[in-house]
Order: sequence, then C-alpha cells, then structure tokens
Amino acid sequence: MKFELLSNEILIEYFEYLSIFDIFHSFDQLNYRFYKLLRTIPIHLNFQNVRKTKLFQFCRQKLSNSKIQQQIYSLGLSNKDAYGPIKAFLSRFPLNKFSNLHSLTLTQIEDENIAQLKSMLPISSKLYAFHLISSHYDEDEIISVLPMSNLRRLSLLTLRSFLIHI
Repeated sequence: MKFELLSNEILIEYFEYLSIFDIFHSFDQLNYRFYKLLRTIPIHLNFQNVRKTKLFQFCRQKLSNSKIQQQIYSLGLSNKDAYGPIKAFLSRFPLNKFSNLHSLTLTQIEDENIAQLKSMLPISSKLYAFHLISSHYDEDEIISVLPMSNLRRLSLLTLRSFLIHI
C-alpha cells in the first residue's frame, strides 16, 4: 500500500510521532491533499532545542500565515542556548495572533520578556496551561497578569524554589 493512500485519520496519527518542522518540510508541498490536511491539524510548536536556522525558516515560511497561526495549540520558547530568541519571537508574533493557544512553556526568560508577557498574557483567553522555567523572575508579577478563568495548570520553576525544597 502506498503511503499517500492512507486515510487522513491514520496520517494524522502518524504525524503525532514527528516534529512539526519535519512534517511541514516533508509533506507540505507533496500534493494538494497533504497541503490541505496540514492546515487542519492542531500544531504543537516547541522551539526549545531547535536550531536557529530551522526556527527562522519555519517562522518566515509558515508561521506568518494567519491560518497556521490559528492552528497553534501549544508553544514552547526558550532563551536557554542564546540570548533573545523569546524577545525576537514575541516581537514578531504576539501571543494574541495565536487565537487557539492553550499551552505556553517558557524557559530561561529575561526581564525584558516579562515586560512583553505582561501585555500579552491577559488577552490569552484560551490559555489553560502555563509553564515557566527560569533562574530568576518575580512570580507575583507573572501570576498577576495570567488569565486565571481558564487556567488549569500552572508551573513556575525557579532556581530559588528548587533551593527552598532542598
């Protein structure tokens, strides 16, 4: 049986085992059916541990499309290996562009990221999971701007909180 003859349901299940970058790179321009199928699946973007070139290419080619922005259900951003990727991403793509964003994970945020988040988080009405992993930040400053009405999971991990539990 040819791969292209598999049902959409099986293909979508198969896609769950691949990174979204590999899915779009491999299948987006294959044929019209795959092109349309990729515009219906929920996208879970994790830019942590992704090469900078791959990140910029995906943002430029795919994420600038408003239909694809609406497919983003979870987003993971990190400053772990470089300075400024979260700031650059949020400057180009404010969180309100992702109308279906349910989960946000941020790693190694900087003070300038907190300023950006304070204006974006209150309007992220569908956000139900928020994870923050960093060596420093003011927890109260972040918690005060989170849209608590839908929030079901909140995870704030800092070096300070880790040291308290030792």
